[in-house]
Amino acid sequence: MATVGKSSTVGSRTAYLEQKFLDGEEEQALAEWEADHASAGPGARQDYKPEHLETGAKLYALAGNADRAREVMEELYELYPTWNPSVMMHVFRVHTDTDSDQHRAEAWKIYINMRRLMLKSLTLDHYDAWFVGFLEARHVRYAKLVFRDMIKGGFLAASSSPNDIEATLRRFHLLTRLGTDIERITSLSLQAITTLPSVYHLHVFGYWMEAAVKFIAPQAAANILDMMFTRNYRPGTTHFNLFLRALLRTQEAQQVTKAENIGWRMIEETRVARSDRKSPISASEIIFSRYSTIVEPVLDSDAARKVPQANVTTFALIMQHHAAREQWEHVEYLARRLKESETFPNSTLMNVLMNNACRKGKFTEAWKLYKSLTNVPEDTPGVFPDGASIRCVWKMLRLALGNESTRDDPELPRPRQLLAETISWWHLCRSRHDSEQFRTGLAAENKTALTNLVMHCFSYTEDIAGSLVALHAMRRYLHIFPTDDVAYILQRQAAWVDMQREEPAVRARYNLNKMRRETLAKLAGVYDILLQKRLERLGYTGDEEYARMSDDEIGDHGLNLLSEFVRVVMKRTYEPDVVEAMIQQAKEDAGVPDMATGDLTAFEVA
Repeated sequence: MATVGKSSTVGSRTAYLEQKFLDGEEEQALAEWEADHASAGPGARQDYKPEHLETGAKLYALAGNADRAREVMEELYELYPTWNPSVMMHVFRVHTDTDSDQHRAEAWKIYINMRRLMLKSLTLDHYDAWFVGFLEARHVRYAKLVFRDMIKGGFLAASSSPNDIEATLRRFHLLTRLGTDIERITSLSLQAITTLPSVYHLHVFGYWMEAAVKFIAPQAAANILDMMFTRNYRPGTTHFNLFLRALLRTQEAQQVTKAENIGWRMIEETRVARSDRKSPISASEIIFSRYSTIVEPVLDSDAARKVPQANVTTFALIMQHHAAREQWEHVEYLARRLKESETFPNSTLMNVLMNNACRKGKFTEAWKLYKSLTNVPEDTPGVFPDGASIRCVWKMLRLALGNESTRDDPELPRPRQLLAETISWWHLCRSRHDSEQFRTGLAAENKTALTNLVMHCFSYTEDIAGSLVALHAMRRYLHIFPTDDVAYILQRQAAWVDMQREEPAVRARYNLNKMRRETLAKLAGVYDILLQKRLERLGYTGDEEYARMSDDEIGDHGLNLLSEFVRVVMKRTYEPDVVEAMIQQAKEDAGVPDMATGDLTAFEVA
């Protein structure tokens, strides 16, 4: 950088180093910065100028060297205590990006120091950067404390404006994603109740109750209700419904009986409030309304602990409970009560009614019920299906296809039609703030329920091209990857396809089961060969390569292998152009004509 015997300015030198780093010469840029730093020439030294030190801290942070970035940053502020603290954010982020507990502790120290230095210029954006850093590091305690500081500093929950309420709830929900068990959720919820204004508390209690349901923690749910009563909050029907769910999910006789008794008491309190027919409102709208509502404490403890009136969800839960025990007289009685109330059903009740119809083998009735409630004219009340609703319809179809008397019922959807319905539904869900709840309800907690249901449906109809499209659609739109069972299901499906190649006279000479076993064994061998060849093409020789892959990369690798296998099997019966035409037709039927279905076409596979 020195020309005609003159040294460069610190500005040009740092600009040169930064550009060199950004051009991909990271090691060279850092080496040159260190050479500057170690230089002893009195006329050419840049090392102790703040701009040069700041550049060093940034470059080491961008390179992922947390320790050296911190050392340079500390040197900078030791020499120039009033220097702009913005460089500290780079060093903070590199510390939260590692898996080291020590680095996260250092990140917390940086956060404390930045807050002190930037006290008068802090913004919500600064807090968000710190908050997201600890969220990505999955450090519950530090993320929780930053959320507390955001509230105490007046950056969240400071007014009744809808924007402020939405911002507060959005960050609360991000924080709660770190709750991997009921103990963590309890800790997060207690702090939120301690720091948030009282208008938010019922929402927090509701979330806490949902967690008790998810983690099957009935005692925690009971404690939450008791805390609400103790703090003079009257739990609403929603809170009690969650309590019922928590009890019922245990499947323990004592807890289930308790839920049944509470549910019937709620039902006896009312014939279902007509307010259930109102359109649901968001959590932020509920909180906004509480800012203008004075909540009087309930002094009569007996009155306060009285169960609330049942709503349509309460009816659905108790109907589901009795239907599972085939106590149809109770189910029919509750159905009459609902009909008398002229209450419009919600997705929970719709799911229960569909399940009841399926239990009785009335699959067409279940499908008609779903369509009548979800496919309604504009400006007409309808039910928007949740994830469990879509899963219920797939279960209905699987049961119907597995029954010889209903397998060919023209009033039931075909798997491709239902796949198109599922994708269309997800397009409506994905822009919602709670879209992840819909996806979780669809995939179920173990993430395998939907995939296996869909694969079995296409297997019953011997539609291997449809199976391929379904697998790719679930990965692309729902981020659901094939399960370990899918390869076996596809091999069994392919066995039936492969057997069709034999002449009827040939098939007649062999025991059908024996032929199918032999075919399955051959197809399993084909699958293993394709796997080995694919690993060789990718240059994978052991588990080390897999260890460096992300979960998505591993999932896509498996999906491409299944796609190649399906095309190889189809190519044994059809010409390559016919195979691709069949797959394209399946994509069009599912409403995804432009979706990719693997990294090899039928012309490229063996």
